[in-house]
Amino acid sequence: MMHEKDLPQLEDPTMHKSTELYDASTFFDDIKAFHKGEPLTYGATPLDRMTTLQQQFELLDAFRPLTTHNIPDDIPMEIIGYVHTTLPSRFHSRGEANEDNYITALYSNSEFSLEEREMFKRGELGQASPSELLLIRQLKGIRSVELACLTHPYGEDRIKMLPEMREVVREHVEFMGGMYEENPENRYRVKEIIGYEKGHEQFDKGVLMTRKRTIGRMPDGTIIRERSSFVLRLDDEMPIMQSEREALGHVDLSAPDWQDNLVKAGKLDEIADVLLEMDEFSYAIPISSTIYAFNPEIARIIKERDEDTTAKKHIAFADEFPEIAAVMQLKPSANHITRNENNMLFVGPAPKGNYELADAFLKAMGIAREEDESNS
Repeated sequence: MMHEKDLPQLEDPTMHKSTELYDASTFFDDIKAFHKGEPLTYGATPLDRMTTLQQQFELLDAFRPLTTHNIPDDIPMEIIGYVHTTLPSRFHSRGEANEDNYITALYSNSEFSLEEREMFKRGELGQASPSELLLIRQLKGIRSVELACLTHPYGEDRIKMLPEMREVVREHVEFMGGMYEENPENRYRVKEIIGYEKGHEQFDKGVLMTRKRTIGRMPDGTIIRERSSFVLRLDDEMPIMQSEREALGHVDLSAPDWQDNLVKAGKLDEIADVLLEMDEFSYAIPISSTIYAFNPEIARIIKERDEDTTAKKHIAFADEFPEIAAVMQLKPSANHITRNENNMLFVGPAPKGNYELADAFLKAMGIAREEDESNS
């Protein structure tokens, strides 16, 4: 069995990787003794979204009926419609995020052995176990990777698989040398306001929320988290005090921390905590639960790498197209690059004195400026 001291460490991001870091054959033999999820149960989302796109569409089609059948009688139609429409978008967003994490990894597949690349392929196709996914994340230097996910709108029978999913992931995490938190803290956030219209902000339908908690840690600093998505009802049938509902209306939704401010103002974390604990799924309507592994150090390294790459691209662009770069430095309010009805690019409206730069941009693009009546 693979022990903590045998795990490949990424303390040095330039460290060379090879199968000498662990006994691969023993590792793969050992993990066969553990269960793993399947696509229709709680299997992890594939790392390669495009290769598995058809499979994912078929999987989504299998999940869609969950949003239209066995719905509790008292659920408002606005909530039913929201759950039905949000399932596909969140399903595909999860796939896009998983793929983005994979393709931005620190190391390419060409640096690894055939056996390791075969394991990567299993992860790409959604066939890897949580143990393999933890190892893939560590070997390739991936900031975050999904280990398991369960889709369970309205709870129903599918949410009964949640304890099994948690236990299976726990077995794999501990097999890889990880430790589980005995009393994980919950963090609640509002993600969306159902029926929100700017200028007509009302909290009479519900909010999409997430509950995120750190449930374990790996030897290399990787954090194991569980994220649950659910709709918290705020209609008149919801057992919430009027004072809390009114407090939500006083939150500045343009503030950077509006999501956390809503939770605090309406005591939504306290309310959701009790409802979920009591399985009151008519008021806190479950949608999905995901367990993933996140490494903050690798996330930092990738962020710095990408920022450096972007900065170098900007410098190279400015060297090759100085006129365009000069225009791009203008504040958006001073100059807007748009298209007219003939699909031609033009810069305007621009205040007097900015036309020189605007014309330089257009000259570089080989097109003519369209005069703005307000400046003629």
